[in-house]
Amino acid sequence: MVYLNKNYCKPPIRFLVTFFLAFILVITWQFSAVGQFSLDTNGNSNDLHPLEVIRYGSLEVTWVKFPLDDRELFQIAAPTVIDRSNLESDRLPVEMRAKNIEALLWLTTSRIRGDVVTKIFRPEIANQKPKTSAQVITSTLNNRPVVQIQYDRDLRPLTIATVTPADVNFYSQNPEQIAREWQKSLQQKISEVEYLYSSKVIRHRLKEAIAILAGVFVTSVVLVLIYWLLGRRLVKLQMKYEAEVKALKSATAKMQTEVSNDDVEFEATATEETNDPDLFTVRASLEKRLRTYKSWRWILVWLIILTWYIGTYGITTRLPILMRWSKAVASHPLQFLAIWFLITLLLEISKTFIQRSINAWKHNPYLSFGESQRKSLRLTTIATALKGFMTFVSFSIGIVLTLALFNISAGSILAGGAVIGLAISFGTQSLVKDVVNGCLILLEDRFAVGDVIIINGMDGFVEEFNLRLTQLRNPEGQLITIPNSAIAEVRNLTRLWSRVDFTIEVAYENDPDKVLEILELVAQEMYHSPQWQDKIPDSPEILGIDSLSHTGMLIRVWIKTAPLQQWLVGREYRLRVRRAFAQHKIVIGRPQWITYNASLDGNASHNLFLG
Repeated sequence: MVYLNKNYCKPPIRFLVTFFLAFILVITWQFSAVGQFSLDTNGNSNDLHPLEVIRYGSLEVTWVKFPLDDRELFQIAAPTVIDRSNLESDRLPVEMRAKNIEALLWLTTSRIRGDVVTKIFRPEIANQKPKTSAQVITSTLNNRPVVQIQYDRDLRPLTIATVTPADVNFYSQNPEQIAREWQKSLQQKISEVEYLYSSKVIRHRLKEAIAILAGVFVTSVVLVLIYWLLGRRLVKLQMKYEAEVKALKSATAKMQTEVSNDDVEFEATATEETNDPDLFTVRASLEKRLRTYKSWRWILVWLIILTWYIGTYGITTRLPILMRWSKAVASHPLQFLAIWFLITLLLEISKTFIQRSINAWKHNPYLSFGESQRKSLRLTTIATALKGFMTFVSFSIGIVLTLALFNISAGSILAGGAVIGLAISFGTQSLVKDVVNGCLILLEDRFAVGDVIIINGMDGFVEEFNLRLTQLRNPEGQLITIPNSAIAEVRNLTRLWSRVDFTIEVAYENDPDKVLEILELVAQEMYHSPQWQDKIPDSPEILGIDSLSHTGMLIRVWIKTAPLQQWLVGREYRLRVRRAFAQHKIVIGRPQWITYNASLDGNASHNLFLG
């Protein structure tokens, strides 16, 4: 039985928790944040009015909203207030007047609502109480028309709003007509509240809300179950894919140790297996299925989020006590979800496009095993870097759009982030240089893991390479770590192909033609040997006599080999040449010298000895 790996559970859990917290933040965000400084040239920084206030010269106008569902009722006006930080006692800003009216309307709603628990669970007791209908009336108070709500004829009515001269100036109507329009709007809303809070309606809507919640729960359970099943299948495919990658890495490690282990047949076998079309087809099929399952899991996460959003909005529209938040749920949270859905969709599409492009470039049946591995590793690193860059860009765009949704100036935050980033960059200049140079090395393909290179006079086998540093293992087994910023010149000894530069000095008494013929014979025998054919792709070149000196004739031979095979081929060729020279009595070059002898009587003589 295959159990779901915890690593596959953590990302979606973090994703859901993050979205839940952000969803709550968006719903509870009631006030606009000002994230920038006033640019008032007159120096009056207090001449700022709320966004919901509209200024018409000497008048400021805003909407009065019914607190039950946050719907607009009517507009009220007040004289313009320039400095809201220093209010006069007789100058009330229009937004504060609207808040006072809304508070009285909420008081009215609370009185009509009564004991909701009794209406739900004990409707017979609630129905025994005398039914009274609130009436919205108009009257005159202090010689000004007012709108009042009458609960009972024996009780004093509650004054809701007064028609002021500013309202008359704004509506351009007589005060009584304005009061009647307000009365009509309020009466319609009061009747709606009484209907919604009746025992029968509230019990019916509670059942609908419970049904919606149950539907959301069942749908979520089904989606989570499908998500879990896809996760199990994804784990199986991932294990199978990792087994293929592990086998490929094992083959690579075996090829790298071939130099010391003298494994003759591995290179051809590995090349054949690596470039096997069936093997590439299997790998491509596994990668495609992995991407498909991951895409479906991404869709399921968004379906779960959408299910809970629709359920939350449906419950807030059905229960009267939650209606005041229904408009908030339908505005900012929906925009928030739309932003991040499009951002993650763009990210998924870009990652899929990058992966498919990389896979198309990877497969080349005409490349050797080492070159195929080299290209695969390089493209994999490039793909990882591109995906990371796309993730950074996408999330940056999402954060900027989210800040704009909250009415927060993204420019101020980005400017602050730029200052912080500049300060950090000064402290991490060497790290930035390392990463930039590492990217250039990767793109230009100067070297890769498995190459033998010489950097700054240090040679060794490339054991580790990343965007930060390069690690070499020299012939003595020492691990050399070199920052990428310190790499200026690289000599790659194993790129595409290698070469044995064989030189030997022979004595002058040897026949040069015979020596060249022996070297050619030994080279051709080795070239045509089945044991060495895969390591020597081209016929060896006998360049001839390269120089003449007092020690003898220097003869040079070039043998082109597969990468990493020059040392193995060179050792074998030297051994065969030594045996051939011994068989044909070829004398190796040796130094020549002259000895001078002087007699005691002063008669000088000298003898020339040639060794």
